[in-house]
Amino acid sequence: MSQNRYQTEHLTGKRLKGVKALLTTDSIEEAAKAAGVVRNTLYRWLKEEVFTKELSKAKRQMVQYSILKLQRSTKDAVQALSEICRDKDGTASARVAAAREILATSLKA
Repeated sequence: MSQNRYQTEHLTGKRLKGVKALLTTDSIEEAAKAAGVVRNTLYRWLKEEVFTKELSKAKRQMVQYSILKLQRSTKDAVQALSEICRDKDGTASARVAAAREILATSLKA
């Protein structure tokens, strides 16, 4: 997540770094280190309503951004399947699999 993508009116400084670190690291320990605090501080912040609300808000924004990226990639995926389906030099199984996926997805939509 880029620096400017998530903005908050409630958190500043290390708490804001803590939110960002929790979204981008694999553990509490790594997040605490990235935020420049000890692990116990981050655990204490996770008990604060304002901090957890901002963390939830940041998670929702991250998921929404990820969904948007997936939706933008749909055009490329459809084009790739269409090219495989039309490729006369491709294997029959690849063409059938592409055609099947196009039909199945179209029916679901």
